[in-house]
Amino acid sequence: MPSHALALLIITAVLIAVGLVVISSLEVSAKMNLYGGVAREIFRSHVTKLVVGVVLLVITSFVDYRYHEKYAWFYYVLAIFLLVLPYAFPPVAGSRRWILLGNFSFQPSEFAKFALIVCCGAYIKKHQDRMRSFVDGFLKPFLMAIPVLILVFLEPDLSSCIVIMLVVMLMLYSHGTRLIYVLSTLASLGFLFIAAQKFGILLKGYQISRLKAFFTGDLPDQVMQAVRALKEGGLVGKGVGLGEVKLSVPAVVTDFVFAAIGEELGLVGIIAVVLLFFLLVWTMLKLVESSRDVFVTSFVSGLSLLIMVQVLVNLGVVAGMFPVTGVTLPFISYGGSSMAVMMASLGVVVNMATSGSEIG
Repeated sequence: MPSHALALLIITAVLIAVGLVVISSLEVSAKMNLYGGVAREIFRSHVTKLVVGVVLLVITSFVDYRYHEKYAWFYYVLAIFLLVLPYAFPPVAGSRRWILLGNFSFQPSEFAKFALIVCCGAYIKKHQDRMRSFVDGFLKPFLMAIPVLILVFLEPDLSSCIVIMLVVMLMLYSHGTRLIYVLSTLASLGFLFIAAQKFGILLKGYQISRLKAFFTGDLPDQVMQAVRALKEGGLVGKGVGLGEVKLSVPAVVTDFVFAAIGEELGLVGIIAVVLLFFLLVWTMLKLVESSRDVFVTSFVSGLSLLIMVQVLVNLGVVAGMFPVTGVTLPFISYGGSSMAVMMASLGVVVNMATSGSEIG
């Protein structure tokens, strides 16, 4: 195995270990305190989901990455089908984000992220000599993404919709699409959301409330609690398993996991985790920097962008710099769908790194 591929797996293992420590300490702390914001017995569930992720990583690392390119259309159709499937079941808490079958649950929007990265990668390779044209280099791939974006938006899952859109746009730009096409589209969509928030259209009530709170500088309670946890942690933190503020933060094991990291490990711990993610992305890009296969470079750049966008959004929400939104921290947050898709995607990168003549 190439040294960079081994480094990639080691960095990922360290991030996973951080997640295991944080989630286990949250469970222990929750049992020792009277707070009710953290579900019990989450560590065992997290380990089970992690095992599934590892199995998927091993499987995809042995599957020739060219099959993903060849059957990109299948991923696209499957993503659409999975996003529609929740409509066959009663909504959960007013949303249709999950496929629920007994004890099994899956969030289709997580798979949609992977599917669109594969589809965009296959499209970019096929049209690499026409990526600077408006129709072939921007309009067609953007229209391809629209059905997925609409279905995710209607779940409703605005955060995943925005993340997917940003990743697709940046993938196209990194492979030749003119910057003006990307910026003008993002600006237009930005004005659309501002108008939707102002006039109370398109968005759900809670989404409008979150946007209004952000624009007026009125931090929601969960953000205030998260910021308090960060302040309590200080420079080096209170120590693993210590601190009670994090237990009062809603969704602390998923969307606000940085609050737990900050209180337990301090600013030093947060910086270390962010640096690990940057090192992970840098290693991924080094793996394929000399690849002659455009699908390889586009897929890896897309996955790298997905990871960094989610890290920055997750940290930004906890720090009060972004509106409250539900975005998990890759490899660390509690969540089976996110873990499974991220681990499977990482396996694809490992296969790309070990496929011989196509890489460097």
